Amino acid sequence: MPAGRKALWSESWRDIASPELTAALTALGQRRRLGDGQMLYARGERGSELIGVVSGLIRLVGLTPDGHEGLIGLYRPGTWFGEVSLFDELPRPTDAIAVGETEVLVVPAAKLHAALEQNPRWYRDFARVLCHKLRLALTHIESTMLPVSVRVGLRLLDLAEAYGRPAADGMLIDLSLPQEDLARMLGLTRQSVNKELRGFQAQHWLRLHRGRITLTDAGALRRHVRARGGAALMDAQGL
Repeated sequence: MPAGRKALWSESWRDIASPELTAALTALGQRRRLGDGQMLYARGERGSELIGVVSGLIRLVGLTPDGHEGLIGLYRPGTWFGEVSLFDELPRPTDAIAVGETEVLVVPAAKLHAALEQNPRWYRDFARVLCHKLRLALTHIESTMLPVSVRVGLRLLDLAEAYGRPAADGMLIDLSLPQEDLARMLGLTRQSVNKELRGFQAQHWLRLHRGRITLTDAGALRRHVRARGGAALMDAQGL
């Protein structure tokens, strides 16, 4: 794959989908730039394009049963989304909003369906990708039955894997993520998340910054999560 294109593909996509499919999607895609806070699409909109993040970050936001905004997930460069509406042709289930200056690659549904009709074996690649995402969703559901400290620890390790970069004192989670957003991702209150983060900081496992976190002893945090029931989920997520 030519230099520069490799960055479009996360490890999971490159491991699951065939090189021919990833090359075709890159060729079919149209680049689009978004400003900070600009909405890519809104919940309930009709749209079935497949979207890949080239640079920046995309927040997926839904509504909780009581009408409050809930952070569903964050898509970093190399991740793709939109497969659900692509195949079931139903409205988008979430809002998709840019965080910072963001560039995406948009693959029109008509072009993609035409390519799939010509290469039906690629449907199997999409099935494998969707199964991979379903497994991740199931592990997230399973994690809700674990103690709060384990849930917070798991999410920090997951974020460090996705967004971490080496720093002088550990691994910086290079992501502007307020504690309120972290709490929404976990379905917890900000107060309960803050309590766990302060406890981890007192153990010297991490250091809190404004909107950012540095894991100063990721090994100790991993041991804590494993010892309190999170071993199976860590293994399932490759942590």
